[in-house]
Amino acid sequence: MSKAIEITNLTHKYTQSGAQEVVAVSDVNLSIEKGESIGIIGHTGSGKSTLISHFNGLLKPTSGDVVVDGTNIWADKETLRNARFKVGLCFQYPEYQLFEETVYKDIAFGPKNMKLSPEEIDERVLRAAEFTGISKSMLEKSPFELSGGEKRRAAIAGVIAMNPEVIVLDEPAAGLDPAGRKSLIDMIKAYRDSTGSTVIMVTHNMEDIARIAERLIVINRGKIALDGTVDEVFSRSDDLVQWGLKVPEITEVFTRLHNMGCNVPRGVYTVDEGVKILSRVMRGGAGLG
Repeated sequence: MSKAIEITNLTHKYTQSGAQEVVAVSDVNLSIEKGESIGIIGHTGSGKSTLISHFNGLLKPTSGDVVVDGTNIWADKETLRNARFKVGLCFQYPEYQLFEETVYKDIAFGPKNMKLSPEEIDERVLRAAEFTGISKSMLEKSPFELSGGEKRRAAIAGVIAMNPEVIVLDEPAAGLDPAGRKSLIDMIKAYRDSTGSTVIMVTHNMEDIARIAERLIVINRGKIALDGTVDEVFSRSDDLVQWGLKVPEITEVFTRLHNMGCNVPRGVYTVDEGVKILSRVMRGGAGLG
């Protein structure tokens, strides 16, 4: 596979009042392949959001390089502009960024900035709306008439409409109820499966990340503390606790059942997976013993 994003020796420093420097990201090296589905996790203040803000040039590194699709995004203004269309970034509570008169116009905002034809813009808006579950009747409504979950989907549709090669989502399901969370994560997974796009998701919810990611990157104190498969990362539960994280609650339940001698595996990371396993065990007539 070819690389979607390559980060080399990336450091970012903020200057606080009193001219005190704070290192938010320190000497990070990271390679992301095209088509990967990646989860980035870390405690609050670990540097996750600062790191992903470099992926499309919202932040400029204090030092180091950011290469998107083989080109350093800071080479010139045009390269930087193109990188922002190739890497779509959707921040936490993106519905607060909705501002147009209609949902249609909000979704069309990015494609318009790409200077596409009206026909291409319309095609992209309708396709993005379909992906995210926004009906045609919703497109003519004010975004402020939508429910919280619908606003979230409309904001994500605005990113999808730019057809980015990489989509980065920062806490996409934050604030939603369990049904809303599941529906949104299923939508993101279906989008990735359908388009083959690279998907990078930042979240505190370990079950959400387990449902969508194939690779997990743990950020701690501005550095990559761990990078591996879901199994590899969640097997390091003691380390995760030290870094202010923990494995999904369902994983803890199945680990305890396994340690008690029950006929279940340890590596269960989602409730859906747990329900299927318990159903098979119970149908088998052997119970959990």
